[in-house]
Amino acid sequence: MTRPMHVAMTAIATLIATSHVSVLAADQSGELAAQIAQLKSEIASLSGESQQWLTEQRAAEIRSIVSDVIADSDTRTSLQGSAATAGYNDGFFLSSADGNFSMKINVLEQIRWTFNDSKEPVTAPLGGKLLGAPGAAVDGGQSYGFENKRTRLNFSGNMVDSSWSYKLGYYLGYSDSAEAFGAGELSDAYVAKDLGNGFSVTVGQFKLPFSAEYEVDVGNLQFMDYSTVTYVFDLGYGQGLKLGYEAEMVRVGVAYVNAFESANADWSASSPAAEWSFVGRVDAKLAGNWSQFEHGQSWRGDGLGAKVGLGLGWERDSIAPGSSTTLFTLDTAVNFGGANVAAAYYVASFNDTGDPTLDGAHPDGFTLNGGLFVTDSVELVARYEWADLDLDLGGAENFSALTFGGNWYLAKNSAKLSADLGYAFDNVTGFYAFEGRSNNWVEDVAGNDGQWMIRTQLSFSF
Repeated sequence: MTRPMHVAMTAIATLIATSHVSVLAADQSGELAAQIAQLKSEIASLSGESQQWLTEQRAAEIRSIVSDVIADSDTRTSLQGSAATAGYNDGFFLSSADGNFSMKINVLEQIRWTFNDSKEPVTAPLGGKLLGAPGAAVDGGQSYGFENKRTRLNFSGNMVDSSWSYKLGYYLGYSDSAEAFGAGELSDAYVAKDLGNGFSVTVGQFKLPFSAEYEVDVGNLQFMDYSTVTYVFDLGYGQGLKLGYEAEMVRVGVAYVNAFESANADWSASSPAAEWSFVGRVDAKLAGNWSQFEHGQSWRGDGLGAKVGLGLGWERDSIAPGSSTTLFTLDTAVNFGGANVAAAYYVASFNDTGDPTLDGAHPDGFTLNGGLFVTDSVELVARYEWADLDLDLGGAENFSALTFGGNWYLAKNSAKLSADLGYAFDNVTGFYAFEGRSNNWVEDVAGNDGQWMIRTQLSFSF
């Protein structure tokens, strides 16, 4: 082969090899580019998912932080870590979240204005004026003016668990108290335990379970105050122990106390005030529900309610051996839903007192009252009461009085305006004036009768 031919062949071979390498390189470069593009796509996808995961995690963390802040704010607002509740439900209340500890605060405020005409000269008290100079006799026997009749705080609720309850009643002001306590003194002060199946036990100072009228709180009465006859015969408050039972148709209360009407009594070497003192009451409900009789009125729409009750008090004096006092009451009430009627009879017996005036005496009395709603918020009321002491205490010892008037309920018993006219048919003796001072009766001069008065009262109970 000639030299030129050899050179030509070598050049052709080199060209072919170079072309093959270029084609192979081009193929590898394309494949590599495709792989790179795929990797970029996967990286971009993973980056997006990572950012989304980070965003969701961050949002969850933020929500958790916000929830913690809100919970901490609620705890600080409630002033305790258990998220207590507070508000108003028939009284201002505070309660733990589980309801085992609670306190309800209620206020009773009663402001009264009275005009009394007793047809006799009245001596003005020293340091004051009553239509004349202090200490001077005022002709006509007329007295009138305002008084803060009652200002009371009640604290009640649960402790330990829902079966334990308590109540504390404190009178900041009480004008002309006919009860065994006055301004600046306790009324209720007790702890009660629900034993289950309707049974309960109460220890402390409480209303004695005797008369139906006195069992109703004074802020829920149909009249401005309890009747004078009820004040004469009722046993008031006592300190001791009470057993109770309540079922659908029957309610029973039995108390063992130091003595009748012995609120806020101190213990001393001469305690107790009576050798023994028992008070009991049983009610039978014939129709309706028990809550209908927690107030004196029968509101429109309440439906029919009826009950009858018996009360008994029995006490032996610790000073006069063998001396005993027994009191009995029978009462009934019927609510018609917009109208009601109630009646009560009382009788007492004194035995072996050593006083011939008292021994064998059987004082008795009764009350008859009712009401009628003429509108949803206006009620007409009337009450007649009578008592005979069966004693000769140097004057007429009968009491007979008629009271009639009306109530304007601005918010049922929470806010009401009352007005009435009272007339005493018999001479009001010192005994009845003393027992009836909460009703603004005054003592008549012997031989006088026909005492009358006009009263108005604003009562707020909330």
